[in-house]
Amino acid sequence: MSNKQLLVSKIENGIVIDHIPAGRAFQVLSLLKLPADARALIAQNVVSGSMGSKDLIKIEGTYLTSSEIDVIAFVAPDATLNIINNWQVKEKRRVSIPETLGGTFNCPNTLCPTNARYMAPNTRFRVEKGEQLEETKLHCTYCGSITYYGTIRDSIQSESFRIERRGLVSRGKIESVFMDVLIKGGALRFSPSLDRPFMLKSGRPSPYFVNLGALTDGESLGKLKWAFASYIALLLEEGEIPDFDYVFGPSYKGISLAALTCEGLNELYGMDKRYMYDRKEAKDYGDLTSDQVLVGAGYFKPGQRLLVVDDTITTGITKVETIEKLRMLGDHGVVGLVIAVDRQERLGDKDNVEETSAVQYMEQELGLKVHSIQNIETIYGFIKDSLSEEMRGLWLDYYRRYGTVKLD
Repeated sequence: MSNKQLLVSKIENGIVIDHIPAGRAFQVLSLLKLPADARALIAQNVVSGSMGSKDLIKIEGTYLTSSEIDVIAFVAPDATLNIINNWQVKEKRRVSIPETLGGTFNCPNTLCPTNARYMAPNTRFRVEKGEQLEETKLHCTYCGSITYYGTIRDSIQSESFRIERRGLVSRGKIESVFMDVLIKGGALRFSPSLDRPFMLKSGRPSPYFVNLGALTDGESLGKLKWAFASYIALLLEEGEIPDFDYVFGPSYKGISLAALTCEGLNELYGMDKRYMYDRKEAKDYGDLTSDQVLVGAGYFKPGQRLLVVDDTITTGITKVETIEKLRMLGDHGVVGLVIAVDRQERLGDKDNVEETSAVQYMEQELGLKVHSIQNIETIYGFIKDSLSEEMRGLWLDYYRRYGTVKLD
């Protein structure tokens, strides 16, 4: 096997950026905001039948999360991207200069409203492609100013340039960060004794409780924001959910989740979404023309779509209530439900246990796709060795009776 074949094929999950002009690999790599623990390999001046010589980059354990990585085309216009999954090429695409480009470069007009002080670039350019890369121009859609390729090149080559709000993340990284905040942050609570389980709304005596409301320190909230925003960005990139206008958080715990998610989507991925939440009781004072039950609904426009976020799903009762309450909006769409943890339980209460799970009911009866960052089967596998034999017995008994999975 040649060195070239080894570099491209021996990767379980990740990406290979190929057909980079010789000598530009480090410049391409600098455009990507890689996590500190990412493993990257650069090969320079590899023999190429079509290019004579080329560079390539292999990055293990990571996936693209934004199509705006096409900015690489301003450096390597003929590059190809191989997405590797389970040792196989899952997708192969050619990197190309996009027709529009937003949030990456600054408009050269200092008076353009996109150059507001203390804000990241909020620009949107129409891209004029020339026959040669050097003839490419960017037209600001706000003020009409033109950015020429020389300015684009100088900006990319500057040490300060990064695609800060885009980048590369992986499902494994998201799950790992979330598991860390769940355990170390104290959001996963264990029953204090064998005879004092947590009583759920369903009446079921649970040996554990997931309480994201316990995360009140800045570090934990920062990780929670990153995990939710990155997971949703990944779902959008993979086409698992369509685009949406609002993030909806059911009161009470869902409120802070929705706010953190909106902030994270904007800060990390340049997505400007609004958030909305419901009141437990209708407002009967002050301005009653809007936000009486659904806070944030005053900005809602007919036909807009919402993504619901919440901490856990057990029997799904509260989620059904949320969907019913959203009918007050009139013409709207719900693109999906993103939860922190799927408890993987069957419908019902303490004494009545159905065969259908809460997730199955949401998807089959309500047509609402459920996406979870973590599930209890994975969490139990991670913490079971730290549990006493008696406590493990409680977990096993609980899931034999109520679970959709069998723990061991």
